[in-house]
Parts: sequence; C-alpha cells; structure tokens
Amino acid sequence: MRNEKTRLNVMLFFITFLTMTFREDLFLGLIFWDWNALWSIFKMEWSYSLSLILILLCHEMGHYLPARFYGIRATLPYFIPFPIGPIGTMGAVIKIQEPIPDKIKLFDIGIGGPIMSLVLSVPAWIGGLYLSKLIPIDDTLSYENLLFFGDSLFTYWSGQWVMGPYDTALYDIQIHPLAKAGWVGLIITAINLLPFGQLDGGHVIYALFGEKYRNWIHYLFIGFLVLALWNFTWLVWGFLIYYFIKIEHPYVPDNHREELGPGRRFLGWFMLLSLLFIFVPSPISLGIDKGSTNLLEDIINYLF
Repeated sequence: MRNEKTRLNVMLFFITFLTMTFREDLFLGLIFWDWNALWSIFKMEWSYSLSLILILLCHEMGHYLPARFYGIRATLPYFIPFPIGPIGTMGAVIKIQEPIPDKIKLFDIGIGGPIMSLVLSVPAWIGGLYLSKLIPIDDTLSYENLLFFGDSLFTYWSGQWVMGPYDTALYDIQIHPLAKAGWVGLIITAINLLPFGQLDGGHVIYALFGEKYRNWIHYLFIGFLVLALWNFTWLVWGFLIYYFIKIEHPYVPDNHREELGPGRRFLGWFMLLSLLFIFVPSPISLGIDKGSTNLLEDIINYLF
C-alpha cells in the first residue's frame, strides 16, 4: 500500500514537471505528435521547470524532515499539476497525519518550508536577472495579450541593482526562465507566509504569540482584505482563508519544559518581516490593464 502511495507522489512529480515546462502546449504536442515543437519548448523552459520543482520539493521537505525528526507521521509531497496559465502548477502539499504535540515542534515544522524556498528562490531570481534582457517599451505595439509579472519591493530593488538603474515607464525586463522560477518561488513563499490559519505564517505567528494572538488576528485579516482594493486576487485568497484555511490556528499545547528561545524568535520574526519585502501587491496582470489605476488608487485620488 505504501509503495502505491509513493508511486502516486513520483507520478505527480513528473507530471507537474511536464506541465511546468509545456503548460497547455503539452496537450497540443501530444495530440498532433509535434515532437519538434515540444523539444524547442523544452530547450527554452527546462531551467524554469527544473528550478521551480526543486524549490517546491525543498519547501515541502522543509516541513517533512522536521516532522519525521520529531516522530510525527507525514506524507511525502503531493505535487499539483496545472497546465493552464503561466506557471504550470498549483504548488505542492504534504499532510501531517497526527496532531502536533507542542508549539516548538509546530514552529520548526512550519518555518522549515518557507526558509528553504526563500533561500533557493532568491539566488534563482538574482542569477536569472543576469541572464535576462532590458528591453524598451514600444508604445506603438499592442500588449493586450501579454502577461506582466508584478514586483515586490525585493524584486524591484534587485532589478534596479542588476539591470539598471532604469525607468520602468520606458523599459521592461524580459526575464530569463530561471528568474521566472525565482519569482514564482518568492510569491509561493509569500503566500505561505500569510499569518493565518494553517498556512506556514499561521504556524509561525501562533507559535510566537500563543493564545493571545486570537485577540487581534481578525483585525489583521480585515487589513489583509483591503488589498482586494488593489488587486482582485486577494479577495479570492480572503475567501479561501476564511472558509477553508481559516483565520485562527487550531489549538496546540505549550511545551512547559522549553520555550521557543531567542534563536527561534529571531528566525520567526525575520521570516514574517521578509513577507513585507517579497509580497507582490499585483502578482500577474494583463497587458490591457497596463497603465490603468486600481480601485484603491481611484479612492485615494477621489479623496485627495
């Protein structure tokens, strides 16, 4: 039975690698047996799919290995293929199969994933920038059918450092597939670090503050919903958090024999604060929306 489950993990791993590499072109290539086209796509995209799947694998191992170290049963990672859209996956998950006995173990299991994906995504992004191109924006061309990847504070500053300085109104970065893998890894890390429910950030903030965090976590969630005025994506995430992930973390006992300690507290605060620098307010937008204002900007312009 265990071998059958392992085979499922391995099969999803390879299918997700294929959907990352080829996305919707995978079906067209297989239907029409256009191997030359598939090979051309593979040569262009393999660095993206290989880098990203390793980032996802290490993220999930950052949860799995501490769980196994503490003797807590957990599944191997289940990768989620998604051949539609620019990313090719919906990430990966593991399932903790028994209750976590105390907040120290909760902290170690929760923080391991985002640490691993952050450590790997940053060099992938920076290294990919050195392989990318700075191209002038031609206002005579139509960008309606193109997708634009948004910036966090970190990707903007690092882009200016590696490629610039340059005026974002005049130039855009044609990112290398390796940089794209780093960008996706960073946004996956940022979403996982949101401090709610059973997200990684929810584990960390609950372990740091304990039960008293329930007094203010709902106010933090309301503040998060304000982001929906900036980009509709965050309203969808707000719905998922409220109804499925939940705002509050389930109760986990304290370990009365040991506290988190300064090392864990520093690491927890570092990861939570890193969210401010890697969070992308508008992750992906269509070219047709380029230059247009969002609802939050419209409200501010109206008031002031």
